[in-house]
Amino acid sequence: MTSAILAGGLGFFATLVAAFAPVPAGAASFDCGKARTPDERAVCADTALSALDSEMGALWFSYSRFQLMMGANGARRDDARAFLAARAKCGADASCLAPLYRQRNAALKQQIAAAITNVTHQADTDPTPAAPAPQPVMDEVAGLFAQCRAAGGELKGNAWPEMMSADLDHDGRPDYLLNAQNLRCDGAATAYCANDGCDISVSLSSAGYAPMKLRGSRPTLVQGTEQTTLDIWVDRFQCDNAAPGAACWGSWRWNGSALKPSYAVRAAP
Repeated sequence: MTSAILAGGLGFFATLVAAFAPVPAGAASFDCGKARTPDERAVCADTALSALDSEMGALWFSYSRFQLMMGANGARRDDARAFLAARAKCGADASCLAPLYRQRNAALKQQIAAAITNVTHQADTDPTPAAPAPQPVMDEVAGLFAQCRAAGGELKGNAWPEMMSADLDHDGRPDYLLNAQNLRCDGAATAYCANDGCDISVSLSSAGYAPMKLRGSRPTLVQGTEQTTLDIWVDRFQCDNAAPGAACWGSWRWNGSALKPSYAVRAAP
């Protein structure tokens, strides 16, 4: 996908990225020491508003990384301008600011999901989500952003977890996998990964997309003749006969009512 920036717009776009960069929980997406307007001061003084603002900063950080066509890129900037103008009109009124932030965050989640779907179609990957990720999956993504901030870190580089989709539970609807392994949380190296692997969540449509938490690395969806299997390189202690240095793999398959794992020693990737 190509991207074009309107003449003179690059500086403004860079300013927006800097202004909405993710920050630790409890702080706003702008420097509270330089807050001058009533709306900025209100956000800095209210922990609930500050949390909403920080969530928006993380969402914007991710959304701003997607390359869009010229018209969509202009609309993205216009949306940001419109939000700032609406926030200014709220002044110090928290009852006006809170719903405005919630609406903005919900819109950003939908825009990110749509951008992911578009990129996936452009790349012609398989399987391709037929629609934007459901809200519980988007909430899980936002939770990963908050996890970094709560650990005292700051997202850098690719600020979006790896997302994969397949019909794991055989109900004809896409299920989603989020892998935090590619996320970089500066200042909190163990925010997502430790010796036993990285955070992986699986959201099944049959379970209302409630996330199932797993740990490991290199998650892979293996399409078989009858079903799709989720393979994850897991801690070797999951395999009873794993010698030091051996690789233990977990394979999750649908048994008719749930995803159930089995473990086996295989070659390391």
